[in-house]
Amino acid sequence: MLGCGLVNLVGVIVIVISIVFQVWKIFLCGPTVMSNTLIDWQNKGNEKWIDDQKIFYIFEQGEGSAGTVICLHGFPTSSYDWKKMLPDLKKEFNQILLLDFLGFGFNDKPVDYTYTIFKQADIVENLAFSLQITSAHLLAHDYGDTVALELMARYNFNDLKFEINSLTMLNGGIFQETHKPRLSQKLLLIPVIGYITSQVFNYPLFVYGFGEIFGEIKPTQEDYQDFWSLLCYNNGHAASYKVINFLRERKKFKERWVGALKQTQVKVLFIYGPADPVNPPEFISQFRKTVPGQTIVSLSPDVGHYPQWESPREVTRAFITFLKPLLMFVTET
Repeated sequence: MLGCGLVNLVGVIVIVISIVFQVWKIFLCGPTVMSNTLIDWQNKGNEKWIDDQKIFYIFEQGEGSAGTVICLHGFPTSSYDWKKMLPDLKKEFNQILLLDFLGFGFNDKPVDYTYTIFKQADIVENLAFSLQITSAHLLAHDYGDTVALELMARYNFNDLKFEINSLTMLNGGIFQETHKPRLSQKLLLIPVIGYITSQVFNYPLFVYGFGEIFGEIKPTQEDYQDFWSLLCYNNGHAASYKVINFLRERKKFKERWVGALKQTQVKVLFIYGPADPVNPPEFISQFRKTVPGQTIVSLSPDVGHYPQWESPREVTRAFITFLKPLLMFVTET
């Protein structure tokens, strides 16, 4: 009788665990219905096979004369981050290239893949080459900052397929001394724990954690749902423990990437949102100490980690103000 009772108890426990897991899976996915704005963004894009990977990108013609700008997004989001800036960018540039990195946005997100900054830089370089881009301004944010610095390292050694006209970066952990990764990122880095975290991470946790890094202007409910839908697209949240490898790379290749910033002759601008817990205010002095000849602009005090989403006009204004003397010099020469 005792044996039968134990078997029944185990059976009940298994059933309860199964039910809880199924409920959690529903809770995990959350509202993944894309807004019409995001659907329009997806429809605007194209796909191209680059380095044996299918890459989503948007390549638009603008009305301006400032050449080409390549926009590189951050973690864990996508090219959609630049949506609010795109209309103004089209007024200034004659070509705008936006792409999703592998493992992000509308791209494939393989779990059995080793994600590296070097491979992402290869994708940018080869996509630009396939679109016959011979020179470009780089506009980057967060994860994209590090990809941009790898491209800069190659350019410094005459080993890049296109010319970098200028580099503008937004909030990103390019300096180990001032970077403060979030708890979720730290958990994703831990073997086994990282895998478990990626499997149980859900929409409410995402909203809480993602919202923390914004300043006073938070995403709307629709924004949160779109960002989450992009993260979950192709089961992307499950691959986040592999994508997070870039934090290890930043430590390992610090000399190469910070060195590229120090050594380059290209003009660099950093647009900084000061209400950023990931890159607190001491970032400003670290930047000025590391590259005293380059430019950093601090935005309004209430702008956080996503300046291009929180204050797009302010970011665009700083970006274009920085570029104008460079464009005048090019015109004169």
